[in-house]
Amino acid sequence: MRKFDESNLISNLERLPIPFRVAFAAACAERQMSAYRRFATQKGQTSTNTMDMALDTVWADPNATPNAADLEHQIETIMDLIPQEGSIEGPWTQDATNAQNAGMAVAYALRAKLAGEAQEAAWAARVAYEALDNLISNNERIDPNTPGNELRILSHPLVQAELGRQERDIRTLLAADHRETTRTVQELRDRARADASAFFGSN
Repeated sequence: MRKFDESNLISNLERLPIPFRVAFAAACAERQMSAYRRFATQKGQTSTNTMDMALDTVWADPNATPNAADLEHQIETIMDLIPQEGSIEGPWTQDATNAQNAGMAVAYALRAKLAGEAQEAAWAARVAYEALDNLISNNERIDPNTPGNELRILSHPLVQAELGRQERDIRTLLAADHRETTRTVQELRDRARADASAFFGSN
Protein backbone atom coordinates (compact mmCIF):
# COMPACT_ATOMS: atom_id res chain seq x y z
CA MET A 1 0.00 0.00 0.00
CA ARG A 2 1.29 3.44 -0.93
CA LYS A 3 1.93 6.03 1.77
CA PHE A 4 2.66 9.74 1.57
CA ASP A 5 6.38 9.97 2.37
CA GLU A 6 7.30 13.64 2.24
CA SER A 7 11.00 13.19 3.01
CA ASN A 8 11.40 10.66 0.20
CA LEU A 9 9.40 12.88 -2.14
CA ILE A 10 11.64 15.86 -1.41
CA SER A 11 14.71 13.72 -1.98
CA ASN A 12 13.40 12.75 -5.42
CA LEU A 13 12.34 16.30 -6.25
CA GLU A 14 15.81 17.56 -5.39
CA ARG A 15 17.20 15.26 -8.09
CA LEU A 16 15.10 17.06 -10.68
CA PRO A 17 15.87 20.32 -12.50
CA ILE A 18 13.73 23.21 -11.30
CA PRO A 19 11.32 23.21 -14.29
CA PHE A 20 10.43 19.60 -13.52
CA ARG A 21 9.88 20.35 -9.83
CA VAL A 22 7.53 23.13 -10.87
CA ALA A 23 5.70 20.85 -13.30
CA PHE A 24 5.20 18.25 -10.57
CA ALA A 25 3.64 20.90 -8.29
CA ALA A 26 1.48 22.20 -11.13
CA ALA A 27 0.18 18.71 -11.86
CA CYS A 28 -0.88 18.28 -8.22
CA ALA A 29 -2.76 21.58 -8.43
CA GLU A 30 -4.25 20.90 -11.87
CA ARG A 31 -5.95 17.71 -10.71
CA GLN A 32 -7.81 19.66 -8.00
CA MET A 33 -8.85 22.72 -9.98
CA SER A 34 -12.34 21.44 -10.77
CA ALA A 35 -13.14 21.93 -7.07
CA TYR A 36 -12.22 25.60 -7.18
CA ARG A 37 -14.18 26.17 -10.39
CA ARG A 38 -17.25 24.45 -8.94
CA PHE A 39 -17.14 26.46 -5.72
CA ALA A 40 -16.60 29.77 -7.52
CA THR A 41 -19.54 29.03 -9.82
CA GLN A 42 -21.75 28.19 -6.83
CA LYS A 43 -20.86 31.53 -5.25
CA GLY A 44 -21.27 33.47 -8.49
CA GLN A 45 -17.62 34.51 -8.43
CA THR A 46 -15.33 35.22 -11.37
CA SER A 47 -12.18 34.44 -9.39
CA THR A 48 -11.84 31.10 -11.17
CA ASN A 49 -10.46 32.98 -14.20
CA THR A 50 -7.69 34.48 -12.07
CA MET A 51 -6.91 31.11 -10.49
CA ASP A 52 -6.81 29.40 -13.90
CA MET A 53 -4.51 32.10 -15.28
CA ALA A 54 -2.19 31.72 -12.31
CA LEU A 55 -1.91 27.99 -12.92
CA ASP A 56 -1.33 28.66 -16.62
CA THR A 57 1.57 30.89 -15.54
CA VAL A 58 3.10 28.00 -13.64
CA TRP A 59 2.91 25.73 -16.68
CA ALA A 60 4.14 28.34 -19.17
CA ASP A 61 7.68 28.68 -20.54
CA PRO A 62 9.43 26.08 -18.34
CA ASN A 63 12.86 27.15 -19.62
CA ALA A 64 12.31 30.89 -19.12
CA THR A 65 13.63 32.80 -16.13
CA PRO A 66 10.56 33.70 -14.05
CA ASN A 67 9.72 37.32 -13.28
CA ALA A 68 9.94 37.38 -9.49
CA ALA A 69 7.89 40.56 -9.04
CA ASP A 70 5.06 39.24 -11.20
CA LEU A 71 5.02 35.90 -9.39
CA GLU A 72 5.01 37.53 -5.98
CA HIS A 73 2.05 39.67 -7.05
CA GLN A 74 0.19 36.62 -8.33
CA ILE A 75 0.83 34.75 -5.10
CA GLU A 76 -0.62 37.64 -3.09
CA THR A 77 -3.65 37.76 -5.37
CA ILE A 78 -4.20 34.02 -5.17
CA MET A 79 -3.96 33.96 -1.39
CA ASP A 80 -6.76 36.54 -1.25
CA LEU A 81 -8.95 34.31 -3.44
CA ILE A 82 -8.60 31.16 -1.36
CA PRO A 83 -11.82 30.55 0.63
CA GLN A 84 -11.46 30.98 4.38
CA GLU A 85 -13.92 30.17 7.13
CA GLY A 86 -15.77 33.31 8.13
CA SER A 87 -15.03 35.05 4.83
CA ILE A 88 -17.79 33.48 2.74
CA GLU A 89 -21.55 33.80 2.90
CA GLY A 90 -23.43 30.81 4.23
CA PRO A 91 -22.14 27.68 5.96
CA TRP A 92 -18.70 26.22 5.42
CA THR A 93 -19.08 23.14 3.22
CA GLN A 94 -17.02 20.30 1.83
CA ASP A 95 -17.00 22.15 -1.49
CA ALA A 96 -15.44 25.13 0.29
CA THR A 97 -12.76 22.91 1.81
CA ASN A 98 -12.01 21.32 -1.55
CA ALA A 99 -11.74 24.76 -3.17
CA GLN A 100 -9.49 25.96 -0.36
CA ASN A 101 -7.12 23.04 -0.91
CA ALA A 102 -7.13 23.60 -4.67
CA GLY A 103 -6.21 27.24 -4.18
CA MET A 104 -3.43 26.36 -1.75
CA ALA A 105 -1.99 23.89 -4.25
CA VAL A 106 -1.90 26.63 -6.90
CA ALA A 107 -0.17 28.94 -4.43
CA TYR A 108 2.48 26.31 -3.66
CA ALA A 109 2.99 25.73 -7.39
CA LEU A 110 3.55 29.46 -7.90
CA ARG A 111 5.98 29.49 -5.00
CA ALA A 112 7.83 26.54 -6.50
CA LYS A 113 8.18 28.48 -9.76
CA LEU A 114 9.37 31.55 -7.84
CA ALA A 115 11.94 29.86 -5.61
CA GLY A 116 12.57 26.51 -7.28
CA GLU A 117 12.48 24.76 -3.92
CA ALA A 118 11.66 21.06 -3.72
CA GLN A 119 9.79 21.69 -0.46
CA GLU A 120 7.23 23.93 -2.15
CA ALA A 121 6.49 21.23 -4.73
CA ALA A 122 6.20 18.64 -1.98
CA TRP A 123 3.71 20.84 -0.16
CA ALA A 124 1.55 20.95 -3.29
CA ALA A 125 1.54 17.15 -3.24
CA ARG A 126 0.73 17.10 0.47
CA VAL A 127 -2.25 19.38 -0.09
CA ALA A 128 -3.58 16.95 -2.71
CA TYR A 129 -3.16 14.02 -0.36
CA GLU A 130 -4.73 15.84 2.60
CA ALA A 131 -7.63 17.08 0.45
CA LEU A 132 -8.66 13.49 -0.20
CA ASP A 133 -7.99 12.49 3.40
CA ASN A 134 -10.40 15.22 4.50
CA LEU A 135 -12.99 14.36 1.85
CA ILE A 136 -13.09 10.69 2.77
CA SER A 137 -13.13 11.35 6.51
CA ASN A 138 -16.12 13.66 6.18
CA ASN A 139 -18.08 11.78 3.52
CA GLU A 140 -17.74 8.44 5.25
CA ARG A 141 -17.81 9.91 8.76
CA ILE A 142 -14.51 8.35 9.74
CA ASP A 143 -12.81 9.64 12.87
CA PRO A 144 -9.09 9.53 12.00
CA ASN A 145 -8.22 9.56 15.71
CA THR A 146 -9.88 6.19 16.24
CA PRO A 147 -7.31 3.37 16.05
CA GLY A 148 -7.23 1.80 12.62
CA ASN A 149 -9.20 4.53 10.89
CA GLU A 150 -6.22 6.43 9.50
CA LEU A 151 -5.17 3.23 7.75
CA ARG A 152 -8.72 2.86 6.49
CA ILE A 153 -8.52 6.34 4.94
CA LEU A 154 -5.05 5.74 3.51
CA SER A 155 -6.19 2.54 1.83
CA HIS A 156 -9.18 4.23 0.18
CA PRO A 157 -9.05 3.93 -3.64
CA LEU A 158 -9.09 7.71 -4.14
CA VAL A 159 -6.07 8.22 -1.89
CA GLN A 160 -4.18 5.31 -3.38
CA ALA A 161 -4.94 6.56 -6.89
CA GLU A 162 -3.55 10.03 -6.18
CA LEU A 163 -0.44 8.68 -4.47
CA GLY A 164 0.02 6.45 -7.50
CA ARG A 165 -0.27 9.45 -9.83
CA GLN A 166 2.31 11.33 -7.82
CA GLU A 167 4.71 8.39 -7.95
CA ARG A 168 4.11 8.04 -11.69
CA ASP A 169 4.84 11.72 -12.28
CA ILE A 170 8.09 11.49 -10.33
CA ARG A 171 9.15 8.43 -12.31
CA THR A 172 8.32 10.19 -15.57
CA LEU A 173 10.33 13.27 -14.62
CA LEU A 174 13.32 11.33 -13.31
CA ALA A 175 13.50 9.38 -16.56
CA ALA A 176 12.91 12.37 -18.86
CA ASP A 177 15.50 13.87 -21.18
CA HIS A 178 16.38 17.28 -19.74
CA ARG A 179 16.93 18.53 -23.29
CA GLU A 180 13.22 18.07 -23.98
CA THR A 181 11.87 20.02 -21.03
CA THR A 182 9.03 21.73 -22.89
CA ARG A 183 7.68 18.49 -24.34
CA THR A 184 7.90 16.69 -21.00
CA VAL A 185 6.11 19.49 -19.16
CA GLN A 186 3.36 19.61 -21.79
CA GLU A 187 2.83 15.87 -21.49
CA LEU A 188 2.60 16.13 -17.71
CA ARG A 189 0.11 19.00 -18.02
CA ASP A 190 -2.08 17.12 -20.49
CA ARG A 191 -2.07 14.03 -18.31
CA ALA A 192 -2.93 16.02 -15.17
CA ARG A 193 -5.87 17.63 -16.94
CA ALA A 194 -7.11 14.24 -18.08
CA ASP A 195 -6.70 12.83 -14.55
CA ALA A 196 -8.62 15.72 -12.97
CA SER A 197 -12.00 14.13 -13.65
CA ALA A 198 -11.08 11.17 -11.45
CA PHE A 199 -9.44 13.04 -8.56
CA PHE A 200 -12.57 13.44 -6.43
CA GLY A 201 -14.28 10.34 -7.76
CA SER A 202 -18.04 10.80 -7.97
CA ASN A 203 -18.03 13.62 -5.41
